Amino acid sequence: MTEASLVSLKVFFSYSHADELLKNELVKNLSILKRQGVISTWDDREIPPGGEWNHQINENLNTADIILLLVSSDFINSDYCYDVEVKTAIQRHEAGEACVIPIILRSVDWRPAPFAKLQALPKNLLPVKSWNNQDEAFTNVAQGIRSAAEKLIKERQKKREIKEAAIAEYRQKAEYFASDGKISFLELDILNDLQEKLGLADSETSAIRKNALDSYTIYKQKIATYRLSLINFIHEQGYPLDENAETELKQFQQHYKLKDEDVVRIRKEQEAKLFTENLGNGVVLEIVPIPGGKFLMGSPYNEPERYDSESPQHTVTIQPFFMGKFPVTQSQWAIVAALEKVNIDLNPDPSGFKGANRPVECVSWDDAIEFCARLSNKTGKTYRLPSEAEWEYACRAGTTTPFYFGETITTNLANYDGNYTYNSGSKGEYREQTTDVGKFPPNPFGLFDMHGNIWEWCQDTWHKNYNKAPADGSPWMSENHNRLLRGGSWYHFPRYCRSGHRAWIARVGRKNLVGFRVVVAASLRTY
Repeated sequence: MTEASLVSLKVFFSYSHADELLKNELVKNLSILKRQGVISTWDDREIPPGGEWNHQINENLNTADIILLLVSSDFINSDYCYDVEVKTAIQRHEAGEACVIPIILRSVDWRPAPFAKLQALPKNLLPVKSWNNQDEAFTNVAQGIRSAAEKLIKERQKKREIKEAAIAEYRQKAEYFASDGKISFLELDILNDLQEKLGLADSETSAIRKNALDSYTIYKQKIATYRLSLINFIHEQGYPLDENAETELKQFQQHYKLKDEDVVRIRKEQEAKLFTENLGNGVVLEIVPIPGGKFLMGSPYNEPERYDSESPQHTVTIQPFFMGKFPVTQSQWAIVAALEKVNIDLNPDPSGFKGANRPVECVSWDDAIEFCARLSNKTGKTYRLPSEAEWEYACRAGTTTPFYFGETITTNLANYDGNYTYNSGSKGEYREQTTDVGKFPPNPFGLFDMHGNIWEWCQDTWHKNYNKAPADGSPWMSENHNRLLRGGSWYHFPRYCRSGHRAWIARVGRKNLVGFRVVVAASLRTY
């Protein structure tokens, strides 16, 4: 056993003062154990002048791990040693609280003594004074005490490990029950059964339950502080947060050991508030954060059924922005159309296919611009149409295939004319009308209906290809009155639904297959 693994044990000497010199010799022979930290020793000579000797002897006797009975005729003759110290020592030994070792110093008939049943030292029970070499006798005694101490340490370490495991099991269950800030009567019954099974004391389990509930309260306070810090950062600098703010929040989480799932939940809660525009009458406009980045705009030459207008592919850098989770719906349109006019009048119910949660259609490019202007005035934020580059970047969401869900498309994934196929795909349903937004799976950015359902207006004017196109994601404008459309529709072939496909109509055009979704400037400051 290494020194590092040893736990110091307290050794008590019960002896007659007539054996003082022999006791001192034994203490010297135990000095190596004391230096190694295996034991510490105590005898009544350590009682300071004026100390209450009876109290100090009892206190040390009742707290000792090993009690050495230094047996001699004078020890047997001492009423205090024999009637008080031996009696207490034997009781503690039988209770498993201490290890009692008789040390036979001088010849005496000790067989009738209550400690005669205990294994004594030195070996062969030959009294120390009877050895030809007393140094060897004390060495033998010291070795025996070392063996007893190491055995006792192992036993106590094992008991401690068992107790620690039991406490850990109970604590885990208590913390689980306390995770909502309370422990119900039913949960307490379960804990009581577990306590009995594990052999834990009431004082131990009550302390564990209290700590679990206290920890819950403290943890909730830390969570509240994190939430407040996040809100303050958003108010101060907008969203998304800059690198310094994110670093501070991460350090806060790590320092206070906040769980990832709690931090994610808080972020989602705040983002839900941040990215949900309450338009009134129970109607909301949901916004999705789009991270900045670079992408290859356009389609490769080997993409099936592509058009020359999708060339040349070119790298575009996009700054972070926010985009409508869905195309603007008819219920959203109706509320905004009732707001104060900015430039032109708006028809509050223009759509050919009616449905509050269907996309608004039969709206011109100018109608969409007016919608954004009125919404901006209402909210204090800058709403607009996406640039063509922003739209394709958001649609692809990091993918490079013809569709964000892969190489082909089916009517289980989007609303288009299912009588036609794309790239070895299968035929499907032709619904002949729009569907409610959000019916089909979203892309990796969380945007819905980017393929099919309705064409979506972009800011840009039409250009026949990408020669000299901007590389910064800004709208590409000219004197042309034709405006960009993206995404395909319920009416068109699947090839028109590809991420890279481009189309156009006149800005004044109103068709039942054309609508739009909005974009918000990159800094949202308040809820």
